[in-house]
Amino acid sequence: MIFIDEHSPSIPAKVLMSTGVLAGTLTATVLTIGCSDWFMNVLNFEKVEGNIYRQIIMFICCFIYFVRFTIGLFVFIQRKISWFEGGFVTVMFCIMFYFFGISAGSHPGPIGIIDILGISLFLFGSCINTLADYQRFSWKRKTENKGRLYTSGLFKYAMHINYFGDAVAYFGLALITYNIVCLCISFGMFVYFIPYSGKLFGNPLKFLDIHIFFHLCSLRNNIKNGFKYEFIA
Repeated sequence: MIFIDEHSPSIPAKVLMSTGVLAGTLTATVLTIGCSDWFMNVLNFEKVEGNIYRQIIMFICCFIYFVRFTIGLFVFIQRKISWFEGGFVTVMFCIMFYFFGISAGSHPGPIGIIDILGISLFLFGSCINTLADYQRFSWKRKTENKGRLYTSGLFKYAMHINYFGDAVAYFGLALITYNIVCLCISFGMFVYFIPYSGKLFGNPLKFLDIHIFFHLCSLRNNIKNGFKYEFIA
């Protein structure tokens, strides 16, 4: 978090970030379904023979993510977002969702157990992320909780259980793509989020100490202690 102690609507940056997800999703969907010859010619994209049901499934999943990501940005996240952070996330998400959509939409195989597992993990992770954010948001709205750290609800299991939910959702999407690169991307995100997961994985900082360079010592101590003590957020 770049501006952890500053609060600002940051509307332009949030709109940009949300647009990145939608742009990547819509571009991949239009290209794989082949509903615009003009668009395909402009991008020099050859028509693919993918499974139409998988294309629809991936579009619905990505659109669900777009909706809850947008809600999360404009409702749950109240900190200031810099243009650098907003731009970086926009490009990253646009590329990621484009690549996920193209990979899934190009796979011709029938819908199978892997797709069902991927959909289930995506929905499960999405529910964890959204529910956790809503629980914390509702708690922090109370005046008596201002400046205090929320450690109840789903957050009693991990410092950032919402990140864990997103990681699971990404992995679910990657399964639907049947693409090893997408799986590696989702796995990389999962590994990155482990140090944020506190009690959920014991003490992951023992084998991922690289993250100590990116977090305050007080944050690390609270993760190791399982949030036994509150501190000013």
